[in-house]
Amino acid sequence: MKFRRYSFVFFGLLLPTVTLGNGILAKLTKDYFENFIITQIVVFGCWDLPQRLEFYRSVMQLKNRLTYVNIQPGLSMAKILKVNYYKLGIVLDLDCPHSEIIFDQYWEQHLRHNESYFWLMPMSKSTKIPNYFNQLPLNIATEMTLALLNNNNVSYTLYDIYNPSYRHGGKLNVTYMGHWSVKDGIKIELTQYKYKRRGNLHGLVLNASIVIDHPPVPDYITYIHNPINPHLDTMHRYNYALTLQLRDYYNFTMNLSRGKTWGYLVNGTFNGILGDMVKGIIDFGATPFQYKPERLDVCEYTVQTWLARPCFIFRHPKKNDLSNPFLKPFEMDVWFWIAIFGFVNYLLLYMTSKIEKILDPKPPINTLDTHPASECALIASAAICQQGLSDGPRIYSGRIVFMSLFLWGLLLYQFYSASVVGSLLAKKPRWINTLKDLADSSIEIGIEDIAYNYDFFATTSDPVALQLYREKIAVNKRRKKSPYFTVEEGIRKMQKGGFAFHVDVASAYKIIEETFEIDEICDLVEIQLFPPKHTATATSRHSPFKKMVTYGMRQVVEHGMAKRLRNIWMHRRPECPESHSADPVPVVLQEFSPALFLLVCGIVCALLAMFIEMHFIRRDRIKLMMSNDDDDDYRLDGEINENQAGKTTPSTLSLHSNTAEK
Repeated sequence: MKFRRYSFVFFGLLLPTVTLGNGILAKLTKDYFENFIITQIVVFGCWDLPQRLEFYRSVMQLKNRLTYVNIQPGLSMAKILKVNYYKLGIVLDLDCPHSEIIFDQYWEQHLRHNESYFWLMPMSKSTKIPNYFNQLPLNIATEMTLALLNNNNVSYTLYDIYNPSYRHGGKLNVTYMGHWSVKDGIKIELTQYKYKRRGNLHGLVLNASIVIDHPPVPDYITYIHNPINPHLDTMHRYNYALTLQLRDYYNFTMNLSRGKTWGYLVNGTFNGILGDMVKGIIDFGATPFQYKPERLDVCEYTVQTWLARPCFIFRHPKKNDLSNPFLKPFEMDVWFWIAIFGFVNYLLLYMTSKIEKILDPKPPINTLDTHPASECALIASAAICQQGLSDGPRIYSGRIVFMSLFLWGLLLYQFYSASVVGSLLAKKPRWINTLKDLADSSIEIGIEDIAYNYDFFATTSDPVALQLYREKIAVNKRRKKSPYFTVEEGIRKMQKGGFAFHVDVASAYKIIEETFEIDEICDLVEIQLFPPKHTATATSRHSPFKKMVTYGMRQVVEHGMAKRLRNIWMHRRPECPESHSADPVPVVLQEFSPALFLLVCGIVCALLAMFIEMHFIRRDRIKLMMSNDDDDDYRLDGEINENQAGKTTPSTLSLHSNTAEK
């Protein structure tokens, strides 16, 4: 026979002894159910009407709710035993013929023996437990008490009856519970918590399953039992180590199987370990499960054992691609006012140079006299850039403008240079601090190739996460393959910079500490894609082992074994030494490149201006030479004409010719 637990209703089975009268039975009923705080009772018996009425009057005085049902086939057990109470008591008269058919119908209608039903079964005609009790589908959660009438007919001996698990081949266990008498009432000697006193399962075989995502090295058994590469499958192997403590605590044998995944809802059915739980193959998971609403229909959570904290880890960029490092010290409005003030000083210098020509008309002796506009522009630029010039105004008003300009340039330079130096000495500001910042940055994204990451992006409604998925993860024309990597591949790419990898910190920390330099560790930033996930050991739905696993796991955790195992399996976070901030900060070429670019632009402009000047100077020289040649030809023609006319002598012609050559 197979019996199953149905709902949170408690049954106590009371058997009245008709030969003693219903008064004694009522007292036994009163004491037993008051001890377990049960007020609703269902009685299965074979009494006549007077006996029932006498029992009703005695029990109803105790403010109990009572239902009497004759033992017979065809009972609707689900309706009879359906109540809105957490506990329900049942009285079953084992002295009645064919009383075992109540158990047959109980099992056939898929009701379960659990803590919802408190059973009390008095028996007076025999001192031996019926043999069919060995075939009852009882379990470790069963609440069943057998009351045997003593020879004095005014007292009972009580026995606690359960089976660790009939379905798994367990044996019936009968333990002395206490006694009841008219004079002393009920005396319960089993004072320990139920799952502590029933803690020895005598090697009972229970089925568990674990998920392993990485190839086991050197072999499967060695891999799951020993901290070889503890950064791989950390969560699974850590929780399995806890279940081994639970196994030793309850003395059961674990039949471990390997599941493909935790279990996700696909087309209305669960796969993985949860699918095996639904089929009745697995009793509990050696792998911890994340809390998800849809899983509550197929499993029950026990104790939280592991906090999974996957996140994006990346080396923060040294500079912001959106800003120029040479413009950082001042905001744009400050640069705007600097340009205005510089232009005003240029106008004042230019005005004083013009007034100087009027008040002191001397011959030009420098470029300020000959080219006042360009020279004033150079003076203003030199003051801002802390450079000097040999030329300067001669009148007092011009010199006052000159001095105030250079004094303003000195203060401006001090603020600028101090800000640049301070930024190099101070800790670098980090502007990528949220998931939105990461999505808007130029950093590439990688995801650990593990089941819960696929499930998250398939079920999330977070707009920022969906934006991140569309722009940096989903396959498109430019991205032919989704960026899912193993832990080792992702961390190698992350080490090079410009790459953020979403990985569980339990897997990442050990590799980072062993392979990263101090500077690389100090650059690391963590951003959560989703909050840390609390995970717990889970049992199948309506499992009789739920409270047993819960109690045992709490004992393991509260006695410090969980902390000890966490220190073995969980690697600490790599630390950036405090002295790292005192190290000199090198200026990389990328930050210095704008200055080089400005220098190159100045050289190119100077060369271009030089070639243009050379072109114009050469053109002017050619024009001058051509003009001189034309003058010489004109004079020579005139002399020839005069000679032909006989107006000049050879000596005169020779004199003119020599003069022209000179």
